[in-house]
Amino acid sequence: MADSAYLWSMEIIENYLRHLCGVENVKCNELLAKWTTFRVGGPARYLVTVEQKETLKRLISALEYLQYPYFILGLGANVLASDQGFDGVVIKLNFKQIEQNDVFIYADAGAKLGAVVNYAREHELTGLEWATGIPATVGGGVYMNCGAFDHCMADVIVMVDVLDHGEIKTLTVNQLDYGYRYSKFMDEPAIIIGAYFRLAHGKKAEIAEKMQIISEKRRQHPHEPSAGSVFKRPKDGFYVGKVIQELGLGGYTVGGAQVSPQHCNFIVNTGNATCYDILQVLYHVQDTVEKHTGVLLETEIVFMGKVD
Repeated sequence: MADSAYLWSMEIIENYLRHLCGVENVKCNELLAKWTTFRVGGPARYLVTVEQKETLKRLISALEYLQYPYFILGLGANVLASDQGFDGVVIKLNFKQIEQNDVFIYADAGAKLGAVVNYAREHELTGLEWATGIPATVGGGVYMNCGAFDHCMADVIVMVDVLDHGEIKTLTVNQLDYGYRYSKFMDEPAIIIGAYFRLAHGKKAEIAEKMQIISEKRRQHPHEPSAGSVFKRPKDGFYVGKVIQELGLGGYTVGGAQVSPQHCNFIVNTGNATCYDILQVLYHVQDTVEKHTGVLLETEIVFMGKVD
C-alpha cells in the first residue's frame, strides 16, 4: 500500500512539474554527469528548467509544502554529484536578463557570469575582468563568493534579490556575511534570483586587454573535466597546490580520478571517474596534508545527493 501511494504521489509531482514548467522543460532520470563539469553523477529523478521567476516561486512553494527535496544547479562547475544521483528535483534557472544603469549592472541568476563580463566590456565598465573564464552562473557565483586573482564577488556585488519563504526580498552586500568562498546562503538557504553589480567607467580597449591576460592565465589550467580548485586556501601564504605537489601527490590516482600533475589543487576526471573515485582521491589528499602540516583542508565543492 505504501509503495503504491509513493508511486501515486510521484505521478502527481511529475504531472505538476510538466504543467507548471512545460513538458519540454522536464526531464526524468536525467544523468547529472551531463550537467556537471566533473562529468560524473547518477540520475536526477527530475531535472526541470524554469523560465520565469513567478514559475520558480510557485514551484518552490509546492516542493516545500510537500517537503520534496530540490537542488538549484547553475553550470555545475563546483558540484560533485553522487553516483546514486539525486532523488528529487534539480532546478535549472533559465532567466538571464542583464541590464545597465550608469555604473550598475543587474543580472538574473541564470545568466552566465561570462555574459555579464562581456556585457560590462561592451558598456565600457571595468571591475569584472578577473571573472573572465569562470564557469559559473550569476547565482552560483554569488552563492560561492567565487573569485580569482585576488578579487571576488564581494568586491562588486551591492545587492542580491532572493526568494525566501515564498517572498522576494532584496539583501544588501552587508547582509550576505561574505567571507573567503563563503556566503550566508550556505547556512541560511534562500534562492538567489538576481544580483546588482557596481563597477566603474573604463575604456573598452583596456578592459579587453585585461580580459585577454586573464584568459591566457586560465589556459594554463588543466583541460580535463574537473571542478576547478578543490580546496580552499586555509590561510595567507598557504598555497594548497604547491603543498600538495611538494608532498608528492601530483598524479595520485584512484580509478578515473587523479590529482592533476599540472595543477595539484585540481582533481581531474581522466575519462571514466566516478564520484567514489574522486572522493577517495580527495580524502587521501586531506589526510596526507593534515598528517604533514596539521592543516585539514576544506573543500570548495558543493556535494549533491548522498555522498559518503
